[in-house]
Amino acid sequence: MKTRIEFKGFVDVYDETPMSSAEAKGWVEVALLRGAKHAGSYVTALDEVTFVSQVGDDE
Repeated sequence: MKTRIEFKGFVDVYDETPMSSAEAKGWVEVALLRGAKHAGSYVTALDEVTFVSQVGDDE
């Protein structure tokens, strides 16, 4: 068993060029992995926790 936490948040990326959805996903993954503490070119923020539930290990 594990607890799943669903949330809304955002990542502000300091970059002048447009990015694709795949590039945006990469930024979000890095931000979740490293957090804002290690950021040099982005800022993260948690907007709200939307749902907390118990799920099986295979989900």
